[in-house]
Amino acid sequence: MSIQHPICAPRPRLAIDGGDPVAPRGYVMMSRWPRLDRADLDAVIRQLESGLFTEMSCTAQVHEFENEMAILTGSKYALALNSGTAALHCALAGVDVQPGDEVVLPALAYIACAAAVLHHQAIPVFADVDAHSYNLTAESVEAAVSPRTRAVMVVHLHGLPADMDEIRAVCDRHGLPLIEDFSQAVGATYRGRPAGGHATVGAASLMSGKNLPSVGEAGVLVTRDREVRNRAARLKAFGEEVNVDGSYRLIGATMGWNYRINLLSAVMVSRQIYHLESYTALRRRSAARLNEVLAEIPGFSGPLEGADREHCYHMYRFRFDPEAAGLAVSVDQAHEALKQVFWAEGLPVVEFQNQPLPGHELIQRKLGYGRG
Repeated sequence: MSIQHPICAPRPRLAIDGGDPVAPRGYVMMSRWPRLDRADLDAVIRQLESGLFTEMSCTAQVHEFENEMAILTGSKYALALNSGTAALHCALAGVDVQPGDEVVLPALAYIACAAAVLHHQAIPVFADVDAHSYNLTAESVEAAVSPRTRAVMVVHLHGLPADMDEIRAVCDRHGLPLIEDFSQAVGATYRGRPAGGHATVGAASLMSGKNLPSVGEAGVLVTRDREVRNRAARLKAFGEEVNVDGSYRLIGATMGWNYRINLLSAVMVSRQIYHLESYTALRRRSAARLNEVLAEIPGFSGPLEGADREHCYHMYRFRFDPEAAGLAVSVDQAHEALKQVFWAEGLPVVEFQNQPLPGHELIQRKLGYGRG
């Protein structure tokens, strides 16, 4: 199967009106991710054949993973974890957030960001995001800070880095640590430096759908602060003291969970790092072409970019203004009609994160530990 028509080519009839679709049914869904070459497969197969799958059985692969992630983000320390949610939870522990403390985070993000705060028995305080970048701003963070604030969490939504220098200045002024969720921004840069290395601590999901994928699920925490790393490491493994060299004592020193990575994911991520630069460049080229096409169509606008940062396009989120397109319909009506048009063309466009976090049932009903 192949694309029948260039997406930007004019056609007499849209597929929804009986014309030929741009892509055959299922074609776009057939684009496999992660993409694995022979060396990737061989590395994972060797690990399978070794019979060693847990971090406790062999630490060499974990050390390699952590060293590579520290280098990739310009950090001193990295901590291998089993998910992005675990990474966020460990980041909160790393900066010493305590029960009842407030953590400022964006109102538009994945629910795991708020859930990690709640799991740590802290209080999420939602700050508004910019209408075009979908990221926190220094102004919105400043407005959300209170005497009970203990940390700020920034999320680089869709792969576009937030205004880190300006937000960090607000944090410095109030004496607050900054947590950087770069789950969707691995491969992005901000003012010449990679995402993940701009805050007190960075946390990322490396699940198989991310730009830097693992076998199923994985996560990573990165930091330049040894004590942040050590506190996070205690939460990672039952409160045990786990040293930078991998040695540990089987004695619980504090409360902790089981957030250890599996070795298949560690090996997979180490291999995928080799491909990250070329895949990121491909995403940027594809996005640039789509930006050009959308710029020629009234009502459409592509993702915001900036001269001082590079988007890595984990997702491509465009805006549509029906009024600018000359349509006398509501935004909701326009969005629903557009989805039908795109799906008819074989392009499975969906709305992502269209419900801000404060509207989630978890937050509205104050669910969680105890009786809410």
